[in-house]
Amino acid sequence: MKFARVIVDQSGGVALDYAIPPEWEARVQTGSRVSVPVRQRQALATVIELLDESNVPGIRPILKVVGERPILSPNLLRLARWMADYYCCPVETAMRAVLPQVIRKGNVGFKQRLVARLVQAIDPAVLAELERRAPKQAALVDTLRDGETMPVAALLKNAGADRAALQSLVRKGLVATENETVTRDPHEGETFVLAAPHELNPEQVDVFGHVCAAVDQPEKPLLLHGVTGSGKTEIYLQAIQRVLDRGQSAIMLVPEIALTPQTVERFKSRFAAMQQSVAVLHSHLSEGERHDEWHKINNGAARIVIGARSAVFAPLENLGLIVVDEEHENSYKQEEAPRYHARDLAVLRGSLEKCAVLLGSATPSLESFHNAAIGKYKLLRMALRVDDRKMPFIRIIDMRLEAHGGEAPSIISEKLRAAIDVRLARKEQSILFLNRRGFSTSLSCPACGYVSECPNCSISLTFHRAENRLICHLCGHTAVAPNKCPECKAPGIKFAGFGTERVEEIVGKLFPKAVIRRMDADTMTRKEAYRETLTAFRTGKIDILLGTQMIAKGLHFPNVTLVGIVNADMGLHMPDFRAGERTFQLLTQVAGRAGRGDVEGEVFVQSFTPHHPAIQFARHHDYDGFAEQEIEWRKQWEYPPFSKMVLVTVRCAHQERGKFSLETLHRRLKEHLPANTTLGEPAPAPLEKSHGNYRFHLILKTRTVQKLTRVLNEVLEKLTFPEDVTVTVDVDPYQLL
Repeated sequence: MKFARVIVDQSGGVALDYAIPPEWEARVQTGSRVSVPVRQRQALATVIELLDESNVPGIRPILKVVGERPILSPNLLRLARWMADYYCCPVETAMRAVLPQVIRKGNVGFKQRLVARLVQAIDPAVLAELERRAPKQAALVDTLRDGETMPVAALLKNAGADRAALQSLVRKGLVATENETVTRDPHEGETFVLAAPHELNPEQVDVFGHVCAAVDQPEKPLLLHGVTGSGKTEIYLQAIQRVLDRGQSAIMLVPEIALTPQTVERFKSRFAAMQQSVAVLHSHLSEGERHDEWHKINNGAARIVIGARSAVFAPLENLGLIVVDEEHENSYKQEEAPRYHARDLAVLRGSLEKCAVLLGSATPSLESFHNAAIGKYKLLRMALRVDDRKMPFIRIIDMRLEAHGGEAPSIISEKLRAAIDVRLARKEQSILFLNRRGFSTSLSCPACGYVSECPNCSISLTFHRAENRLICHLCGHTAVAPNKCPECKAPGIKFAGFGTERVEEIVGKLFPKAVIRRMDADTMTRKEAYRETLTAFRTGKIDILLGTQMIAKGLHFPNVTLVGIVNADMGLHMPDFRAGERTFQLLTQVAGRAGRGDVEGEVFVQSFTPHHPAIQFARHHDYDGFAEQEIEWRKQWEYPPFSKMVLVTVRCAHQERGKFSLETLHRRLKEHLPANTTLGEPAPAPLEKSHGNYRFHLILKTRTVQKLTRVLNEVLEKLTFPEDVTVTVDVDPYQLL
């Protein structure tokens, strides 16, 4: 008898051995899903290893094999194990990320519908008799005359008949009904017109040659540093076509759901002749759509997968290329366990699958840029926009000079207002960017100093005028906006700061004839809202598009000639060593939406700190200058990429208990830490309270993460924390608040 080592779902990663009954031996393989007995219940599990013998006493047999084939390949299992080791989490947690919940649970199946067809051609005499005696049955036969199957619901509707008439035809043997599997396509009903490849310019030809060489003979990951509008997407498309021509498959990662519709449209149009081979994976799919798309990939029907970070786990076979677009994006980092970074996993999966990996960005992360500098990645550059279009001209507006007569400066400066006026007169489009939603950022009383704060989090509540409510953007707490101060009852309570809702109101008053649309989390609540708004903007029905980060990157609208960044300082002064890098990237990416057509673009950046290096380097489109200065600063203080960082967070509703727990952990770690590890001091998190919990941070820096995470795991296993204390470990953290 053979044995299988399995990881049971929701078991915390404990591996258990089970006997394989002879009748299941042929089907149980590494990566198979099985049903096993656990105490008095049955549970689903994943086979991680096949064994010839097992020393476990009283071993029990596997009850059932789920599915016809394994749903995790050996390489995806290896990837999950590496994730568990590197990101300091149980193997079962890592496998939960690799395998979508809808597949893991197995509670959603393929959609079935009842269809009808004629069993044989109907004799005209029989049809005439039916028309005389049973006109409804005759109508059904007449509707089915083509000989094709038709859904029963559509048949009854088109024929104006009822189910009883259909059943009579079935009993007579004239019509047969059967169940048919229906694929739930997230893009059903959409038409994609075949788009031919564009001719590559000399820069693109050179880069494409290097990509083709990597596809033919993978060696090291490629980092494509191409300015906004340089034609990186065309390189991706032609590289994927090359992979398909070789009989291989490809994964295309985009950083967030906001980019997916436009990317899908471009891919489905380019590969319109085989669009059923393009699968999409992202969080906005329904469970049924995700189920069907995943199975389309797993059974080999799909050869191209497009999606956000979780698409890095797509079960494609014979991978030839993984593309990570906008590789610098924070949204590739998962903020819940397992806290993986999809870009790094793409590089690792490329190594496991022996396929090419292409990372692309106009503003590469300093980690990737440094990897290219030391030879781990191969750097490719595209410094020119396609068709020799000029980079947009960036103007910095010093908002300190906009104040008049002691009054606060207006939200839209006079120069930006005049520039929008010119665009409206010329029938050109404008984009206004502000990375903060809501009407105002806080409500305060000038008499007593009261500020409306969230009872659960260490932030002020944001006022949303449309709902006339105060909302916490962290935990979602809401409260009615008061007419007078809750503390001193003074009537002069004031709104401070501004968000997209208020900017929309101001822009509406400044340009009453313009068509203005706002895109943020408050307006994009429906599944199709994002696609509809972008389609309206692309077809010229919207003059000014105002929004948050979801409009900042990856979008291509040739008629946009003006971009206004309402407040460039918003993320600049955060207590985070990446604040300058993020601001530089965001300004460069937003500016890149302008001037992508025949008319040169212009960008207005409103700032109260106009001389900050991030703003000045972005103004001159000088990535190399910014990277050189920032990397030198990081090296001086031993920040990534010159060290690996681990963030330990303790959460507890009781402040002193949380603080004491982290101090205890700090003392134990001090005794066991490996050499060359820097241990910071325990401290309250910059955002000290969130969702009703007090938060405390401990930062560690090291050169060898796996040594450190092993020690962390051992120390955490031996320590017993109070029940209401939660400890999380984040390796390579991207959020330090």
